[in-house]
Amino acid sequence: MSKPKLGTDLLYALIAQARTYPDTIILGRGDPDLDTPLFIREAAHEALKKNANDYSPAEGISSLRQAIAERVRRVNGIEVDPETEVVVTNGGQEALFLMVLTTVGEGEGLIFPEPNYNTYADALNFARGVKISVPTHASEDFRVDPARVRAAITDRTRAMLLVSPNNPTANVITRADSLEFVKIANEHDLLMITDDIYDVFMYDDHVHTSMASLPGAKSRTLTLNALSKSYSMTGWRTGWVTGPADLISQTKQIKAAITGPTAIVAQYAALKALTTPTDAVEEFRQTYIRRRKVVLEALDAMGLQYGIPHGGQFVFVDITNTGMDCNDLVQKVLDEQHVLIYPGSSFAPGMNNYLRMTFLQPEDILREGLARVKVAMDKIFGR
Repeated sequence: MSKPKLGTDLLYALIAQARTYPDTIILGRGDPDLDTPLFIREAAHEALKKNANDYSPAEGISSLRQAIAERVRRVNGIEVDPETEVVVTNGGQEALFLMVLTTVGEGEGLIFPEPNYNTYADALNFARGVKISVPTHASEDFRVDPARVRAAITDRTRAMLLVSPNNPTANVITRADSLEFVKIANEHDLLMITDDIYDVFMYDDHVHTSMASLPGAKSRTLTLNALSKSYSMTGWRTGWVTGPADLISQTKQIKAAITGPTAIVAQYAALKALTTPTDAVEEFRQTYIRRRKVVLEALDAMGLQYGIPHGGQFVFVDITNTGMDCNDLVQKVLDEQHVLIYPGSSFAPGMNNYLRMTFLQPEDILREGLARVKVAMDKIFGR
């Protein structure tokens, strides 16, 4: 008997089924639908003509690392040396694997707030590390509670994972809590893996805080980011890790052994993105604000609860009142309405009462997809 699909395997199986329906609407996947800005695409075309055979060291071309250093200084308040404290990666996915492999060894523990992006668990399993789960709750908008983190630490704990805004819950770690996490890290000599990939997508006056910008944090913190979300460049596979030189040296060695440098054309496109003044990122944010409103109003009309999404591109929806397991409900909606939503079980054990929805579709498609979901919900509730 084959094992039931879990985590990433389950999501890919659902995506494969969704592709068999010509009218499928995707309300779960986290890939932006907006076009990469034209000036970036044009820069890639020029790079193909002029720079396609340029040499790149494993950590990326110097000009891009300098642009990244300037970006994290200006946007995140993090000061890094572009020569020794920046590594260009194949998107955020490689970046997170590199951070986990740099900080956690076999048998070592990683503080792991849940639910969280499922690939972090995959990376931890690959490193043969130990997940130290710290639960978060919808009633608290999925806040990562420093007191729970402190209570979870053991003598085998090596690092803590902090993703803000979070995927899938869209919770934003406050500055006050961030300062507390830095204090905990220093008290217990822990490294910090931090994920800033949604840092420019903040809502309702919430403010993003980069851990590495806080006093006492930089020497023990690795931070990832990527252009996938902020410039709608998911397929370009260009991101970065910044951190102290000793940790970045290890990160660079791992990357050199696994993949070598990021594609040179993508690096030049990223360089253009980071060095060209543009309103595109703010325009994307305003688009997401409007779409977020559409999704939340539809969920309210269905009678479903959710954690308020303070940032990012997701809504984590509580389906307890349906009386259904999330996997069954997702399958029902996909089979009957051809709408793909992601099950909460893919993001943490015990999350079978949750769904992840995204607002990464044009408003008319969002409305159509949500209308179909409401049909399914009305049947479940007998309305």
